[in-house]
Amino acid sequence: MIVRFVKDSLRRAPRRKALLVAAIAMGSAVATSMLGVMLSIGDKVNRELRAAGANIVVTKRSAALTGGVGTVTSTAVGAENYIAEQDIPKIKNIFWGLNITGISPSLMAQERAIPVQGVWFRHPLPTPEGTVQLTGVSVVNAVWQVRGRWAEDNANECMAGEGVMRRTGWKPNGTVEVLGAACKIVGVISSGDDADDRVLMPLARVQELTKRPGVVDRIEVAALTKPEDDFARRDPKTMTAAERERWSCTNYVVSIAQQIEDALPGTQARPVRRVADSEGKVLDKVGGLMALITLAALLSAGLTVWSLTATTMIERRGEIAIMQAIGGARWLVATLLGVEVALVGLLGGVIGALTGVWLARFVGASVFNDAVEVSPVLPVVIMFAATLVALAGAAQPLRRALRLEPAVILREGV
Repeated sequence: MIVRFVKDSLRRAPRRKALLVAAIAMGSAVATSMLGVMLSIGDKVNRELRAAGANIVVTKRSAALTGGVGTVTSTAVGAENYIAEQDIPKIKNIFWGLNITGISPSLMAQERAIPVQGVWFRHPLPTPEGTVQLTGVSVVNAVWQVRGRWAEDNANECMAGEGVMRRTGWKPNGTVEVLGAACKIVGVISSGDDADDRVLMPLARVQELTKRPGVVDRIEVAALTKPEDDFARRDPKTMTAAERERWSCTNYVVSIAQQIEDALPGTQARPVRRVADSEGKVLDKVGGLMALITLAALLSAGLTVWSLTATTMIERRGEIAIMQAIGGARWLVATLLGVEVALVGLLGGVIGALTGVWLARFVGASVFNDAVEVSPVLPVVIMFAATLVALAGAAQPLRRALRLEPAVILREGV
């Protein structure tokens, strides 16, 4: 009887049923797409932010450079104040090595009043997987605005910041003398930070001109990290063995920095707090916004179900009264009508979930230039949630209709 009743009931008012399905499908599609993007957005937003600069800076613990004037003006107090360039690949060997998206070592010198920084512009770095990762300042600071082009690592080329160009009167594509050697300015940097007042040269060239072969004094590391919470800020020395393992196996910026220090003894790896804190705030705000949109979409679908169901219950109150008058218990009538609403909600949830998967991939490709992989569990959860939303929206009108006295309705001749 239940199957026959529901089958006949679903055939009535097809336009209204279509509106119910469309409302639930729209809410489910928005919820699926937003949750799908939100669950995979962390690494994608992190990658976008990583183009804005490093979030970890590595230096020697005893590092100290003396200033000076002339062509070669930065000299080391001792060899122990530098990091061996050959040790840089060890950073990729840490537990979170795959999260390291960029490494930019540098060596500072001085040309009169102008800081000179030797860097990797686009350097091939071997990885533990046997592949080669192109990295350097052009990768770690990809958002820098460059007039001209990035310099080559194996050429007598250099780049100058806007501030240097204004003070010296140098011209783009001109040849200048830096550290006693000629180099061609192939690009002008506009970064908004200290790079605007520096000259960037190939690292090997600065090492040669300053007679400091094979060493660097600073390594900037860009890593994909998880926003810090209270657990991340705890002192690892006060943790139990299990807590320390959990802390190390979570990609907090502090735990990655600790692993880098372990890989490069005698160094200190300091998180760039301004960058790390900004990442956490951005991710929290984006996640909160998407959660709010999801909630609003489901609430809107629920209100639509409430409105249309209320109208349906008014039209069918005579039918409900007859069922109750011939002995139908309220729970049975509620079950018959509830199954109908649940099937409508499930159908809308199926359509919305499938549409939402496509929409999530579209958003990922449009915003992050990368497809979003939606977990197969999410559409199932959304279908279940859509059914619950439909039942929740229909609960009040259905309850109100069942509380009406059958004798009063039938006396009205409805």
